Amino acid sequence: MKILVADDDRVSRRLLQSTVARLNRGHEIEVVEDGPSALAALLQPDGPRLAIRDWMMPGTDGIEVCRQVRARAERYVYVIILTARDRREDLVAAFDAEIDDFLTKPLDVVELRARL
Repeated sequence: MKILVADDDRVSRRLLQSTVARLNRGHEIEVVEDGPSALAALLQPDGPRLAIRDWMMPGTDGIEVCRQVRARAERYVYVIILTARDRREDLVAAFDAEIDDFLTKPLDVVELRARL
């Protein structure tokens, strides 16, 4: 299975990539650093089936990417938002955009493992 890791912060992106690789050996990990690249990858016919994305990213934020994926993808993509935003309003907005799961930063590896 392909997993997309999308975060604009280089350090966060590398940490997430290495953590996902360690937790899901044998899966292919695709890494991008902005919203348009994430959307393009997820809309490919053989694109990732799971996306772990930061909310705030250049170009197109994680919530809008999720909306676009839900409207345009030919197959279901499981979307996890990983964000520093932790207000109730943020959680509601994310689920209104049809995300599948919501994790807050800093990354809790045990929580991520449970989701994966």
